[in-house]
Amino acid sequence: MARKFRGTDSVRIDGKGRMSIPARFRKVFDAGDPSFATSNTGRTQLVAVYGPDWWNWLELYTIEAIEEIDQQIDRLTRGSNKRRWLEQLMNGQSVDLEIDREGRLVLPQKLREKLGFDNGVETTFASHGDYMKVYLPDSPPKDVEELEDFAASKGRGFDPRVFLSETGEED
Repeated sequence: MARKFRGTDSVRIDGKGRMSIPARFRKVFDAGDPSFATSNTGRTQLVAVYGPDWWNWLELYTIEAIEEIDQQIDRLTRGSNKRRWLEQLMNGQSVDLEIDREGRLVLPQKLREKLGFDNGVETTFASHGDYMKVYLPDSPPKDVEELEDFAASKGRGFDPRVFLSETGEED
């Protein structure tokens, strides 16, 4: 089983569009790139999913996580709307990136412009198990409010770990 991302951190974008990946997150990206251990480049590969226009965040996946998703997509009926939609999101609205030897990720200009990641801006790295969400702290992902409403509907003191016995079931 692959290592999971845990925690949240803040990272600034420099003038060249680079962000330093915190060491604890870098270790997970390194472990999730099968070619990292055997290559001499010192560069870790990952996939950034930037999504449709209304997404105000970036999702960073390890190579192992994205390969698992690709296998799940491949099991869907070829030509079905579900498969085509997921292919568009996970393949068409994504880009291969790498973490350099200094632990920095260089974001293409197109992504920086889409997300408002200007020189000196601070971003939030939030763990989501097998991927990270990266966004501006004053503009959290659109799904956060929905999740907060869901959590609030359960009441104070509710222990969400009871959901663990419901694995595979919907909300």
